[in-house]
Amino acid sequence: MRSKGKPKAKKGAGRPPTGLEGQKSSEYRRLALRLPDDALANLDAISRVVRLPQWRVVADALAAYIGAGEALSERDRGLVRGLLRRES
Repeated sequence: MRSKGKPKAKKGAGRPPTGLEGQKSSEYRRLALRLPDDALANLDAISRVVRLPQWRVVADALAAYIGAGEALSERDRGLVRGLLRRES
């Protein structure tokens, strides 16, 4: 028997968009980078600590670089340094 509450909203099929403002990240323009090993290790470690995809870390870092976003917290910086020490 069904309860007489509000009807459930239908969910769309597939995964929800992961981009900014509900956009599909697959529709973003592509960028290929050649990074030194230490820079790539930093990017990977930061991505893992803050639990964000690498494209988002780069976008946030650019915003912080021009003063329009937040930098990593001191706690996250410490976690990144610890992760890098453990992996080297």
